[in-house]
This record gives sequence, C-alpha cells and structure tokens, in this order.
Amino acid sequence: MRFFAGITENSLVGATLGGAGQRIFVTALCLLAPLLPYAPSAFAQATAAFTAPAVALPATFRNAPADAVESSARDASLGEPVLARLIALTRTHSPARAQAEARVSNARRSFSGGDIEQRMHAAELARLDLQLTEELAHAWFDARTAGAKLDIARVLDALGAQGLLLINQRLAAGLATQADLERMNEAAIKARALNVRATQERAAANARIAALTGENAGEPASASAPVPAPALAPAEAAYAIRAALPVALLDRPEVRAARVRLEARDASPQELAAFYREAVLKALEETETAYAAAVSARAQRTAAAELAATAARQHTAVLAQVEAGRLGRVQHIEAQIVMQDARLRAVEADNSYAKALATLERNLGK
Repeated sequence: MRFFAGITENSLVGATLGGAGQRIFVTALCLLAPLLPYAPSAFAQATAAFTAPAVALPATFRNAPADAVESSARDASLGEPVLARLIALTRTHSPARAQAEARVSNARRSFSGGDIEQRMHAAELARLDLQLTEELAHAWFDARTAGAKLDIARVLDALGAQGLLLINQRLAAGLATQADLERMNEAAIKARALNVRATQERAAANARIAALTGENAGEPASASAPVPAPALAPAEAAYAIRAALPVALLDRPEVRAARVRLEARDASPQELAAFYREAVLKALEETETAYAAAVSARAQRTAAAELAATAARQHTAVLAQVEAGRLGRVQHIEAQIVMQDARLRAVEADNSYAKALATLERNLGK
C-alpha cells in the first residue's frame, strides 16, 4: 500500500511541477516576445489564413473589342454538335488525361498527399482539358475548311477546263489572243495546286483528329469528319467574341496550380511569390494576345465576306449580260473564277476566326 501510495504521490508531484513549468515557459515567451522581432511574424504565418500575393491586374482587357458579348463561359464546342462529340471522345481517349485523372484519384485516396496534392493534380487535369479542346477544335476547323477548299478546287478545275476549250476555239477563229489563253491556263494550274494542297490539309487534319479521339476520321462523308456547308455564312452570323474581366484569369489552371504551390511551400516564399506573379502576368499577356488575334481575324473575315458578296453580285451582273447576248461565255467563266477565288479567301478567313475564338476560349480558362 505504501508503495502504491508513493507512486501516486510522486505522480501528483510530477504533474504539479510539470504544469508549473509549462506556465513558467508560456509566461517567459510572452515576456520575451517583444524582444524577438521574428516571433510575432512566425506566429502569424502559422495561424493566419493563407492569402496569395496581390498582383496588379487592369480593370479590363486592353485588346478586347467594345462589342464583346457579356455572357457566361461558352460551350467548348463553339456551337458545333459534331465537334462537341469529338471533344468528349478526346477526353476519353487521351493517355495524358487518363494519367492526370489517375493522379487526382490517387491523391484523393492517399492519406499522405492531402488536399494540396489533390488540388495540384486537379489543376493539371483542367489545363489538359483546355489544351485538348483547343487542339481538337483547330484540327476540326482545318478539316472542315479543307473540305470547302476541295469543293472550290473542283469548281475551279471545271471552269478552267471549259475556259481553255472556249479560248482555244476562239484563238483558232482569231477572236482571242495568246494572253487570254495564258490567263485561263494560269487559273487551271492554280485550281490543280489548290486541289493538291487541300487534299493534304484534310488528310493532316483528319490524322490529327484520329490521334486525339482514337477514331478514324476517314473521308469527309464519315460520321467524324466535318462536311462543309455549301454556302458561306454571312459575317454577322459568326460567333461573337466573349467579354471577360482580367480577374477571371485567377481561375485559370496554371494560376491555380501556382497558388497551390504557395500553400505547399516547396521552395522559399520569395521564389514562390515570384512564380505566382509570373503565372498571373503570363496568363494576362497570352489572353491579351488572343483577344488581339481574334479581333484581327474577325476584321479579315468581315472584309473577305464583303469581297465574296461583291464578287457574287458582279457574277450575277455578268450572267445577265451573257443572257442578253452582250457578253460571251468566256466572260461568264472568268466572272465565276473570280467569285470562287473570293469565296476561297472567305473560307480561309472564316477558319482563322474560328480557330482564334477557340484559342481565346482556352486563354479565358473556361
């Protein structure tokens, strides 16, 4: 009994002394805190909520047009149902995305990684989604444009053959000159070159679609490859440029990843803060460049569409003169060649604008 009583008494004494020691230690820290300039800041870093360093952002994007449309995030397919289906296939097929998705899942199940690792991998997954969407959209627009170019090349080739036949007949009758023949021969050569170039462009675009989606695009008539519209859409029917505020860039995956690194503190605070500022400013620069490219592509598309409309009106006027017997068939063929050339430029400008919009959507981070 004395033995157990001694143990109990010693335990109580130790606990009493230990508590007194802790009170003395805490009191000493409170007295010494004003003499230690680093102590309050260290305590604040340990207890205060995490805040990212402030980065000065403009109120608006300088290169955004005044008529940009205020709206929520645009659908990734830019309104194209076939493209939306291919984007879904890309996200299912991409090995890089599958790896990123697995890392997110593993971090969610891991007891050691924690929330920081999971959010880092989630930001990388979001970055890959935006990148794959942009790449697939560019390839799809290129394939559609190549199909339209092939249609134009076939028309130009037929017009060139008809023109050469008519001019040779007129040349034999002394009604045409060698310059007329050379001019029509040049148009026929351009048509054949366009056919070859458009065929290669379509093959390259379809190969890229197949690599991204895992589905063989094949010929333009297949379910995956785009079939170009027979008529060029007017400029006012084009997708509008979306308005956004620079503060929205803070949600971009690259910026989110840099912010998570600040919490992870895997380097010095100064280095991580500089890394975060660099990510924000780079996102701002890239988005300003994307806005400028979209505005320029839209202007070129509008001008090309107007030129195509002018060429179509001129062709109509020439056709009326031919039907009235005032002009010959050669002049009608030449007017058709001019109209198809203008349509070709409009198709190319439309493609550039569509791709610029896809790039802008990626830079806006949605």
